[in-house]
Amino acid sequence: MRADPVLLLQLWQNLISNAIEFQSKERLPLITISADESAMEWIFAITDNGIGIRTEDTERIFTLFQRIYSVADYPGTGIGLATCKKIVERHNGRLWVESTVDVGTTFYFSLPKL
Repeated sequence: MRADPVLLLQLWQNLISNAIEFQSKERLPLITISADESAMEWIFAITDNGIGIRTEDTERIFTLFQRIYSVADYPGTGIGLATCKKIVERHNGRLWVESTVDVGTTFYFSLPKL
């Protein structure tokens, strides 16, 4: 399967936008984008030093219209990460998150090699 460049652009835009949007007000933002290669796949990571996500919310954030912060504090619709998950799965990859509240978050996604 060939990658869909429009969908992959949307994936990157959503993940980077979230890293920018959910920054801590207590420190300067730092966002790192990296890639790693294994025999079967590429693994990409977007890491920030933002507000973080509680462990109990890490699966819920990938569900359509599920929000963990109020719209007053962080505007949005709750569809961005659900869309990201669908895009990655359409490309036979996986999407996951590791996060610590008040420390930061890393979103990872993998894409199989062609």
